[in-house]
Amino acid sequence: MVVLVGRLTRDPSYNEVQSENGSHHIVSFYLAVPRNYGREVNYIKVTAFGKQADFAREYLRKGKRIAVAGELMTGSYKDKETGKTVYTTEVTANRLEFADGKDNGNSRQAPDSDADGFSSVPDGYADELPFR
Repeated sequence: MVVLVGRLTRDPSYNEVQSENGSHHIVSFYLAVPRNYGREVNYIKVTAFGKQADFAREYLRKGKRIAVAGELMTGSYKDKETGKTVYTTEVTANRLEFADGKDNGNSRQAPDSDADGFSSVPDGYADELPFR
């Protein structure tokens, strides 16, 4: 498991895919994660499915600081033009959480936020919380 905290580089890309088992919700975005408390940054691709994808679509926007817990996935493919092997790394998110204390003006405020920026749990997400 990996845990990352960073800011979205742009609004999430949301897709709904139909299969014989029904519709599947998928969201992907890049997270800018600071490295070594300096000015260097890693840009990590994050993909989420199901309710986490719906949550990201509804509440996450460019510039929003979030925490991601998930699995690190690596892969590779051959570039068709150059024939070179390209290596990929991304995180498949199991959990997405707000990491900003207050809305920084770059994104939509979640419903029912109080003055400190904390939000109530949206309907349908309470069962996924590790605490009650």
